This record gives sequence, C-alpha cells and structure tokens, in this order.
Amino acid sequence: MTERDNLTDPQKSKEYSQTMTDLASELEVLRGELQSLMVRFGLRALKLYQTGTPEPLLPNQMSYLIKYELTNAIQDLSAPSNIEAIIKQTKEEWQKSPETET
Repeated sequence: MTERDNLTDPQKSKEYSQTMTDLASELEVLRGELQSLMVRFGLRALKLYQTGTPEPLLPNQMSYLIKYELTNAIQDLSAPSNIEAIIKQTKEEWQKSPETET
C-alpha cells in the first residue's frame, strides 16, 4: 500500500490524515526531548571544565565549550557505525512493537 492508496479511499484518507497529525505532535515531543538531552551534554561539558579550574566560566567560554561538546556528540552519533547500530536497534524495536502485529 502506498500513500496514494490512502488518498483514494475516504476512510483510509481520514485515518492517514489523523496518523500524520498524531505523528507531527510526536515529532515535536521528540524534538523537545532531544533538545533536553543536548542541554545535558552541554552541562556535562561545563561541569567537566569547571572541575579543572577554580575560576568561574566566562559567557564566551561557556558558549565555546557547549558548542564544542554538541558538535562532537553530533559527529559521534553521525558516524556510520553508530547510524548502523541505530538502524539495527530501530528495526528490532519495530519488530517488538504492537504496530507490526497483524
């Protein structure tokens, strides 16, 4: 079945539209969760740096450290081996999910 199939049947079209709306809401929630996780990465970098010096961090130092930490986290996550691991785990989770039961 394709997206086009969902648009020719009025009931399926309505269900498809509702699913798209629900998933758009889920996407917003996931983005918020991801942003919160990235904040935790930034806080971790600041804590680590601060343990090495008694002087308080300056705002420009904070920005640099946070950006550096986020950039590294994103690069690590984007590595082909990590992408493959995410794909594999996602497939496994999909197989366990109720959506795949018929």
